Amino acid sequence: MKNIIFFLVIVLCCYGCDKDNPDINGEVVNLITNDDPIIFKKSVILFDDNSYLIKTPLDTFLLGYPFLWSGYGDMKTKAINDGAINDILVVSDYMKRPRDSVYTLAYYLETGRCHLFDKKINACIKTIQVETYYEGESWLLTGRRRFYVKNKLFLETVDLISK
Repeated sequence: MKNIIFFLVIVLCCYGCDKDNPDINGEVVNLITNDDPIIFKKSVILFDDNSYLIKTPLDTFLLGYPFLWSGYGDMKTKAINDGAINDILVVSDYMKRPRDSVYTLAYYLETGRCHLFDKKINACIKTIQVETYYEGESWLLTGRRRFYVKNKLFLETVDLISK
């Protein structure tokens, strides 16, 4: 009897613990998996820490999201000029506001137009999951995106707040 109770307690404890793989109601996004030196001869570092390096080709960066808004013409010109001299650029050097780098990273992750390298396992990550959701009512609404790498939350953005 003691063994059965002990077994049930263990099962209940394990069942109640947080899951390593949470249920993610998101879209799977395929990333650039080919770290071809020709494609990435000139590249922009979108994110770099002890765990991950995320980059995009310079041409993709110049044709993409950061420069579609008004007022970014000078930044684009600077990126073009710097790209003619340097092989590697850092995204934060071309953003007007510090948070713009986060939304730029989110854009390239969501569109799959970047390469994600896992430094701990020394391998490329092929896919991520992006979960978009809204909380609240129409008069008080918050829109967010969550980005998961290997089923772990990597980045969360708040894209919409209505009051």
